[in-house]
This record gives sequence, structure tokens and C-alpha cells, in this order.
Amino acid sequence: MFHKEGTSTSGGKKDAPLRKSDRRKLRDRALDALFLPAKVDVDCGDNDNGTSAPEQEWIRRAHLLMDDAIVSSRGGEEILSRKLKLASGENVTLFLRTASSSQSAKPSGGNKHVSSSPSPLTHEELLKAYPTTWPYHQSTQPVLLEMEDADRKVHLIPLLPLLAALPPPSSVAAAIRVAATEESNYRIPDVVIHPQVTKYLCRGADLMKSGMRSFPAPWTLRQSKGVVTVSVEGNPMVCAVGLVDRGLFRDYCYGKKNDNHAVEASDWVGPGKKGVGVRILTCYGDDLWKSGLLSSGSRKAHASLEVEDGVDNPLGGGKFDDGNWGNLGFVDGKFVASLVKGVIDDDDDDESDDNDESEEKPEVERSHELEPNTQNVLDEMEQMALNQKNDESAECGQHNDNSTHNLATTDEPSVPDNQNDETNDEAIPPNHDEILSKAFFTSLLQILSSKTPLPISVSTYFAKHLVSAISPNSPRLDMKRTSYKKVGPFLLEMESKGIIKLGARKDGKDRCAFLVGIVKQHPDLVEFKRQFKQEVEAGGVDASIITSGPDTKKKMAVVDLFIVPRHMSDGLQLDKDDIMAVNAKTEERKGTGFLTKAECRALIEGYIEKEELADTTNRGNVIVNGPLCDALYRVSKKDKKQSTSDQESGYPTSVKRKDLIERWMDRMDKGHALVEMPGSTILHLGRGEANPVSIEVEFRQGNKKKFLTRVRGMEEYGIDAESLSAEVSNRFACSSTVETNPVGRATLKKGRAELVFQGHLSEELTALLTGDEKLSGHGGAKGSDYCLPKNVIKVTLRKGVPARKKR
Repeated sequence: MFHKEGTSTSGGKKDAPLRKSDRRKLRDRALDALFLPAKVDVDCGDNDNGTSAPEQEWIRRAHLLMDDAIVSSRGGEEILSRKLKLASGENVTLFLRTASSSQSAKPSGGNKHVSSSPSPLTHEELLKAYPTTWPYHQSTQPVLLEMEDADRKVHLIPLLPLLAALPPPSSVAAAIRVAATEESNYRIPDVVIHPQVTKYLCRGADLMKSGMRSFPAPWTLRQSKGVVTVSVEGNPMVCAVGLVDRGLFRDYCYGKKNDNHAVEASDWVGPGKKGVGVRILTCYGDDLWKSGLLSSGSRKAHASLEVEDGVDNPLGGGKFDDGNWGNLGFVDGKFVASLVKGVIDDDDDDESDDNDESEEKPEVERSHELEPNTQNVLDEMEQMALNQKNDESAECGQHNDNSTHNLATTDEPSVPDNQNDETNDEAIPPNHDEILSKAFFTSLLQILSSKTPLPISVSTYFAKHLVSAISPNSPRLDMKRTSYKKVGPFLLEMESKGIIKLGARKDGKDRCAFLVGIVKQHPDLVEFKRQFKQEVEAGGVDASIITSGPDTKKKMAVVDLFIVPRHMSDGLQLDKDDIMAVNAKTEERKGTGFLTKAECRALIEGYIEKEELADTTNRGNVIVNGPLCDALYRVSKKDKKQSTSDQESGYPTSVKRKDLIERWMDRMDKGHALVEMPGSTILHLGRGEANPVSIEVEFRQGNKKKFLTRVRGMEEYGIDAESLSAEVSNRFACSSTVETNPVGRATLKKGRAELVFQGHLSEELTALLTGDEKLSGHGGAKGSDYCLPKNVIKVTLRKGVPARKKR
């Protein structure tokens, strides 16, 4: 919301200070927005409701901070109201807390010294270390934001400077020993993300579902009206505030199938899920953060102050006035890093004091050396940072009644840290030079096999040929990790070896502008092809890597086949295995009786040789014996009545071999095969001719200037009528109708449909269905996925309809 520069400024309007009564009302609203109703009397500290002493202390200190931040004016501080109209048209109210009028005033509450190597703090000590007075004394800070959402619900959103002055919920929960379902009195639940996600949030992006590591339970989102805070694994201080996406909030919290005790957060968010999960309102690095930074003059004054004049952030390790709200993990408004602080449980004090060697080591290393039972008492932040796959932390995440659902996988067994380190050490990084070399030779073979015309630009070669030649199972190529760094030096080296030929630009500035030629007989290319064939024979490589390059588009073709009639095969006593195509090259034709032209011709040639019918007296002629004469020249009784020419001339006794073979082929029953190229995969076998796809253009009823185009028969080639109708309508911007029972036209087969389109689209549809964009000048025909043979497209123009273009 505030990622654009200047969105937090008032636009020339003066900020209005709030009256004392308005500040009290604002304080009450802020407490209600931040916390659940208090269980104790924060003024007199009564403990009649069974609450623990740490919980009393936590609630008391939180109320004192809110009073000092909003109501108190001990140093002349004010709460300013700023009306803003954002670029999206939303009207919001921003409340700001001014800095103290005396910069040298000593702040009350909170640590004032930062030790070079702080000792670990218990959770209760961490809560007490947070200030009870406003810790910012150098600049005005935004504290609250009032806005309406799309459903016209008013939200009072606490902003990051205010949230940074309060301890994070995970530390509060551990200190007061409450169940996770109580959220340690915080009303706003927290979403945990990976540190790498923050660089996108800091640039103004929303939080996607796939980037979440945890997600609150439905009832906690309902009580916060969809408002959530965002923190980083290993750094629990809030770095962003947002609203859960409306669709996700509705389905997740109020879906009919969702029960508070049965819903799983992993079904809605986490790795693999698409879409926006949280609409970010404010984030570290946006314009609100910049508005709270010190001016150049204030920075010099702040630098001249002694260290003890600033208030320490007990969790972040810095000063609240350092521009990053005292958190060393917040880096220049661009990134939020993981920050593991030395927070341990009270039960481990004695054990840690006895181990002097572990205290000398950095805190992160010492945490890795703790036993599993010690890891259980670490707070949630340390568990995420040090051992994300710990079994026991995963078990805590899979209870459905918890307020925070852990999205880490629980199926994998826990592995000791030292074993993980050994596994990582043994992992060998991919050799990107080898990946580049193999992809280069593979791409050359693809170009040669697909007969891609040369020259092609180097940029096109790299994007469409070299990158696509990398096997899906191999690691991804990163040119910057190769020894060449760029593709140009690599291609120049290949040219120096004589494998390829490169061409320069016309101005001669770029020697490596075009791939001009490939040396087919180069020893390196020949050796790679030989090794590739060996790998294919061994079954380790798919041969389609070479045969199907990036520009190789699949096509369909209709092949004529022949079937020997039963009376002819019986009369000539032909071999049944040959007739049934038992020895056919493709498995689809074996035993079907569908013969190619060559196989059908081989039958008659074999019969002539077997019966020794070659005419020795007349070279090139064949003697016609009785069975052959009956099969080829016998005339039926019906034909005898219509023509007596054969009776008058009689049956031939010797004919030319060429005429005999033509007569033989004419007497065969016709068949066809639908074949996919390349690969010669038979998709369909059928008798007779292939069914056509009919495209018929006619005048619209009552109008001689407008046309309708009807299409039927596309189902024979696996094309869905509904899908084709929608695609044609989108490509050519025309209305379309799917008719299953057209009135006044030929009846359709069951499951077939006729498509009716507005306009004269004969050329466009032909180009689209055949995949040949050259048949039409319309841009919508480009990039077609269809590949029907041209000879199955039958175009009919009704009376009076003009042909648009002669082809």
C-alpha cells in the first residue's frame, strides 16, 4: 500500500494533533485491536482470575507502553492525525507519534547498554527487558493506521514501530507458559516466512501462498478480522502487516467443509499453492519506514550522543532509533535476515553455566550441540532457525487445534545435525561446463535432424535450441557459473575448433551474431553422435531428444493402405501371413490385413515368380493363368449385361507386367491410416477413404453480404468441438455456436457436433487446422497446435459465395 515514494505524505495538508480525550479513545481502540480482553486488573494487579504472575507482568507492561505511546505527553509529544488518499482511491487515516522535544531526555524503562557479548536471557527476562515507555526519541514514527476494506469494515492497524516496541508473540507464549491456542493475549496472529521472501515484500510485492511456512487457525483469523503480522524464521520481530486475501479468508474461515478441528492449513497455503495469500498493507522498506528515518541533521546530532542515550531492543540487538527499529537483521530497507538471539529456558540455566566451553562458542553453534530434550525447550524462533525438520517441532505443528499450523513436512524422520553436515559435504555441485558442452552438441544434432534453415541469430539459437536441448533430468544451466560466463566466448571457441561457423553483423562490430553453418563430419560431433547412439541402445537416453528439436512440430498425414479381397486371396492361394501383414514394420498394422503399396505389390510379384508366369518369348510380359484371369479379368453377370466389350475381345493370355500390377492395385479394397510425424506413429486404421473435415460457407439468411461458416467432422481427428469453438471465437473475434442437432441439414452421428461461425472463415480455419499459417493472412491463425493433413480439409462454397483468395 505504501511501497511507492510519497504515499505517506499529507499532500500539503497540515497534520492535526489529537485532543486528550481523542487520544484516550484511540488508546482503547488500539488495545482492543492488539490484545484479547485482559484477565487481570492492570492498575491494582489483582490475581483473582487464576492468571500467572508472568502473565500479569506482561499485560501490565504492555498497557504501560500503550499509555505512554498514545496518551502521555510528558515531554510535549503529540499524536498527529494525517488524512491520506492513496493511488488506489482509498481514504485512510495515519496516526503518528512525535519525537520528544528534548533529545537528551533519558528514556525510562528498557536496557540502555549493549554489551559486546550479551549473556543468554530467559523468556521472562526478555519480557522485562522491553521498555514500558516510548523508545523512539529522535524522529516521528507512524503508530496506527485506520482504513476500510472492500467489505466496508473499519480496521485499526498497528504499524511496525509500535509492534517493534512489544515482544513477539512466541516469546510471550514461552514466558507465561500458556497454550498456543491462547496466542499469549495477542489478537493479531503471525505468519512465518523464509528470509528470502522478504526481498520481494520490501519491493512492494504481496505475500504469495507458496511463501508461507505457517498459517493461523481459522478462529484466530476471524477474531482479528483477517489482519495478520508477518515475521521471518529466526527473527520473530514483525516485518510486515497485511490482510488475508478475501477469497482465502472466506473459504478458509467460513467454508462449509471447514471445521475448526479438522481444517489443515497445508491444504490452502504452502509450497506448490498458487495465488496471493496476504495483501501487504505496510512492510519494512516502504514509504512509512522512510518517513520515520532521521533527517541528515538529526543523524549528526544522534551520532554525537553517547551510546547510553539510546534505548536497546533486547531481541534485535540494536537501538530503536537506528532506523531499523533496533533489529540487526533488518538491512537497509531491502531484506530481513534471520537473527538467532541467545534466549534459553530457565530450566537450562544450571546446565549452561556448567558448560564453560559451550559458552565461549557462538550462540548458533552451541544450539546445534544441544541434546534433543534441550531443543524442545528452545523458543519457536530458535527451533525454526536451527532445526526446521525436527520431529517434535513437526508434531507440534500437526495438531489441528493449534492457532498456528506448521507447514513443514512431518513425513521425513529426524536426522542428526552432524549427519546432515556430512551429507552436505558429500554433495557434488554440478559441472556447468559439461552441461553446456552436452547441450551444445545435442542442439547441433537437433538442428541437423530437423533441417532447420541457417543462418539463425545467436540469441535465437541460445533461447530456442541450446537451452531446450538440456535434458529435463539434468541440472539447470547457469552460464555465469561456467568458465565462459557468456555464450559468445563459448561459441567463438567452438568456431576455432572448426565445429561451427559464425557470421558477423553488417557493421562488423559483433563477430558472434549468427550461426551460419555446422560441420557435420567434425570428429567431435561424430564422436558425440556415436556415444549418444550407444546410450540409446543401452536404454539410458531417450532418442526423441535428437529427433524432436524445439522447432520440430508434429504433423499428421493420411497414408493409403490396401486390403486383399477374400475371393482373390482364396483363388490365388496366397500366404495368409503376408495377407494379414504379420511381418509389418509397425505394431499397429501387424495382423490387421492393412497393407502398404509396396507390400501389396510384393504379393503379386511373389505369385508371378512362384507360378513362373514370366513370358520368356515376350520380355516384360506376364502369362495370365486361370486363377489370375479369374481374379483380375473375370466380369460379373451384372457387368456383362452393361458391356460386351470383354466378351467380344475375350480374356487376355499375356499382358505387360506394368499393366498387370496396375490392374492388381485397382482391384484391392481401399483403406487408410492416420499417421503422426515424426516417428510414424499410427493413430487410426480404417477402411475406405479418410473422413473429411467439412468447411462450408453460405450466406446468412436474408442477407447477401454476410456469411456463416459451418464445420463438421473434426471429432474424427480427436478435436473437441467445444474447445475448437472457443479457440476460433477467441482467435478470430467472431461469434460461435455448437449445434448437435442442426435443423434442415444432414443428421449428425451420435456424439458429433456442427460448429457455426460468423463470417467467411474458410481460409482461416484451413490454416488453423492444418497448422500452416501461410494459408491465411490473419494473425489469429499463427501458433496453431493442430496439424491435420491438408487433403482431409474439404472446403465448399455455396452458390454465390465468392472465393476470398486463389491458392
